[in-house]
Amino acid sequence: MTVTMSCEKALGILAVGTNNRDEHISARAHASRCHRCRDAYAAEPGGPSPYAMERPRADARTSLRVSLAIVAAAQFLVAVPWLFGHSLVPDAHVTVAHLTRDGGLDTVIAGLGLITAWRPRYVNGTLLVTLLATLTQVIAEITDREAHAVTGSFQLFHLLVVGIVIAMACVELNVTRRATPRIRPTPLVLRSR
Repeated sequence: MTVTMSCEKALGILAVGTNNRDEHISARAHASRCHRCRDAYAAEPGGPSPYAMERPRADARTSLRVSLAIVAAAQFLVAVPWLFGHSLVPDAHVTVAHLTRDGGLDTVIAGLGLITAWRPRYVNGTLLVTLLATLTQVIAEITDREAHAVTGSFQLFHLLVVGIVIAMACVELNVTRRATPRIRPTPLVLRSR
């Protein structure tokens, strides 16, 4: 059972040690939660280390998230009518089967882009599924192109999918870069503020 304790008591237990296991666990828990004590003590089994890892929150920049959300929302608005065989595009001389398939794949890709913009920590899974859906779409586009089931100008609307994939890759790189720990030396003397 962990009990809350003061900073002085927690740092005293961590500096000197104690035979009471519960007090030691409470002191380590306090040091991991308290921003004042976190700098004074690196909670490691071997004692304070000369280097502490500072991990910033794994989150993407707001500008990346907003741009991804805008592109994904635009793709979503264009793709939903395709599910029903209709198009908002004036030059949509394509087969209904092509529209429906593209509507399904593009709705999935747009939804994954919106999820990534909302919660960047899910980017690894959403990017993988988006790449698989994009690969499926590229193979289907090549097949439909040979069967003359689609026009070239209609295919330009798939640049939104390319934009979503690029934005998701940028979010993934940004989250990975921000989650990389930075090493900084810990103070040599336990201190309280």
